[in-house]
Amino acid sequence: MSGTKAGAGRWRRRAPSVPDRLRKDSLALLERGHALARDVEGEAEGGGSDTTPLRFDLSEVINLWSARTPQVLLLGAYSSGKTSLMVRLLGLDWLPVAKTPTTAVPTEFRFGSRPRGLLRFRTQVRVALPLETEHRARSNAKALADWLRSPDDLGVQEVYELTGGDRTPVRGPDLLAELDQQLEGRSEQPLPARTFELRLRPREPAVFDLAEPDAFARHLTDPGLAPLLQKATCEIPRPGLRRLSFLDTAGLCSPVPLHAEVYAELVRHTPDAIVVLLDARRPDSYTNNAALEALRRFVREPDDYRRVTFAFTSWDREVKRFMSAEDYSTGPERDFASRPQREAAAAERITELRDQLRDLLADVVGVPPPGEPATAFLALAPSVPEEMRGGPRDLCLRLEEDFAGELGARMWRDRWQAAVDFGPRLHEAHRQAYEDAGLRLELSADDTNREHEARRIVRERQQLRVAVERCSWSLDRIVRSLERAMLADIAALRTKKSVLQYVEEGYAQATAAALTALADTAAEQRRAIVELCPEAAALEPIVVDARLLALDHATRNRVLALFTGAGYRLKAASDAILSGIPELTTAAREAAREELRGHLGSVTDILSRTAREWVARARLAEGQALARWERRAQVLTADRAEAARLRTALRERLTHLERLEPEVAAFARDIEEFVTGRGAAAGTAAGAAAGRSGPEPAGVTRWSRRLGPAWLGVWQRLAVRGPDRPHGE
Repeated sequence: MSGTKAGAGRWRRRAPSVPDRLRKDSLALLERGHALARDVEGEAEGGGSDTTPLRFDLSEVINLWSARTPQVLLLGAYSSGKTSLMVRLLGLDWLPVAKTPTTAVPTEFRFGSRPRGLLRFRTQVRVALPLETEHRARSNAKALADWLRSPDDLGVQEVYELTGGDRTPVRGPDLLAELDQQLEGRSEQPLPARTFELRLRPREPAVFDLAEPDAFARHLTDPGLAPLLQKATCEIPRPGLRRLSFLDTAGLCSPVPLHAEVYAELVRHTPDAIVVLLDARRPDSYTNNAALEALRRFVREPDDYRRVTFAFTSWDREVKRFMSAEDYSTGPERDFASRPQREAAAAERITELRDQLRDLLADVVGVPPPGEPATAFLALAPSVPEEMRGGPRDLCLRLEEDFAGELGARMWRDRWQAAVDFGPRLHEAHRQAYEDAGLRLELSADDTNREHEARRIVRERQQLRVAVERCSWSLDRIVRSLERAMLADIAALRTKKSVLQYVEEGYAQATAAALTALADTAAEQRRAIVELCPEAAALEPIVVDARLLALDHATRNRVLALFTGAGYRLKAASDAILSGIPELTTAAREAAREELRGHLGSVTDILSRTAREWVARARLAEGQALARWERRAQVLTADRAEAARLRTALRERLTHLERLEPEVAAFARDIEEFVTGRGAAAGTAAGAAAGRSGPEPAGVTRWSRRLGPAWLGVWQRLAVRGPDRPHGE
């Protein structure tokens, strides 16, 4: 089997654009900052040039921005055509295109000098029995049995059964025997509803030569192997991938719990562009709605649709259906073999689909598009009419054009929002270096206080360590106590009225109170740490969007559905007639409580993650303080015989840092001007006032001249809005 199809679609290279210039100027600005950081911080110990945190981060960003191409997220339900699109674009005819949601694997397609596949493995897998169909239940049971039969080969270390919030260890041989009984039909009982978690041995990524892709493809489809994969990467030497890379989410809109976890990890960072694949034959289908539900994580306001393209697949089949007499009610049946009739019908159907899409976006995503959404119409079957064959190529050309325009500027805006602190960090490094040099000079001239200073450093270091550990323990305790309190509240819901009242008001009040308690505890611990560590003054309060903690629409509807509707009324009437008891809905209430407990788990995860991230920032401040004290301790242990030489060297260092101060300030100012566009706008206005002749005004920066006045408004508007983030970040 060949790795690449010779007739794969191609798309041509675009000319350099404004975002290309933004990229070039961004890298030049960061390289200038890296050189200044080396000058300010001096040569690192051990001969490394990037061992300080600031220089390491600058180097990482420079390398990432130099190599990274815009990434396009392919979002859609399983069997929506994502993999077929990659087959058409890249000629990878070995890619599995008939995947089920159980075996789908997220796959990234990027440029590589030779065809190579990489597989990254999971460290834990959850398996639910049974799923919504008996076939899928047996499929999961068989995969679980295969893993337990060869645990060493697949790296299975521990097996747990999940019941509520508990995790109970399970003996592999006992569970295997039980599964074999079910699979061989020796048990008359159906598969019980159970969930298992397998802990797997960490494994290094596996590398495959895609010139012979059979083994790589088997991992993507084998029910016993695919669920163990976290992500697959295909590196292909195709020129188009130098300009666009693709991430196939591979059916993550399916209800399988495994893919929900992987999907959450994949969309943790906002992609540069999103292509949502929708089935043109059923615009309002469940799978299309699932894809649009997933899109809600990225669309918070109408302007966010600028990075989204909606691609309707099975376009040839939909046009053919539309032209049939049964569906075309305003005239006689039209001939699909006639290109003029086919093109006229396609134009009519496109207008209808776009109208339906606008309504779906308003209803499902909850954010109406500001105008006509960007759409593409793809016929991905092997044999389609000639005018429909160019859909994938045209989609890529449009994406490249978008990245050469405002979408590219938006991409660089997002990248800079993550790197905007380099100016203040260099300022702080310069200040710290100057203070350190001054302190060392002072201490080198006075030996009387060295012993006292050393004792004070040891005492303050120990106190700070205790304070940070107490902070970590306190936040973890408050999250656990809040979880226990809410679980107790949920367990106390014994009536329909109490459940409904808790869903409508009580749950939101409880989560708001939990968030307030967590924020208050963090503020109290921050005050204690700041007294010992001035670096901790930069710690921000704990802030979480209350909407992330509230009941989501789907969970609320599921709970309410348990107590409303014809089914509920029929059961209540039946209970009253048969037993004389007005209401026997214990199962409904327990199901409602279970739904609330499940959602509470996600709330607890958010609060726990927020607390851990806050403590991590506190530890960073602690590390800065410890590094500062370590430097001071090293000064105290300096050899007194070196005092005279040290004083001379320190005086020279201070003089050098004083000369560097204007350059550091200019670098920080240039970053601010670059990100906000304020300095560039002033420079352009000054240039227009001065005319083409004469010396260049002082306010004109190099990047403002390259960007030009037409793009300054776009860049400033993007900079003012701030970075895009998916819901939940």
